[in-house]
Amino acid sequence: MILNQSKDGEILGESEKKFMIDLLKYHYKAEEKLKDLEDISVGIHPVYPDTRCFMIIRNNGTKEDFSISKCIDAIKLKVKEA
Repeated sequence: MILNQSKDGEILGESEKKFMIDLLKYHYKAEEKLKDLEDISVGIHPVYPDTRCFMIIRNNGTKEDFSISKCIDAIKLKVKEA
């Protein structure tokens, strides 16, 4: 819903950002992805131009995409293991 309701280049509001950070903590590269995170926005994937994705905006202004699917898959594994 957040992805579909946001415009390209739009920075997420505080509650959406917090939710995405909580999900991002489950990414297999969470520590690397969360390092120097300033904001999260929505944008066009740099390699797949027909795909929209979430982008991490770092303190130095650089951007990096991340897969929400990888975060959700990790949560599913944790639930199965419990």
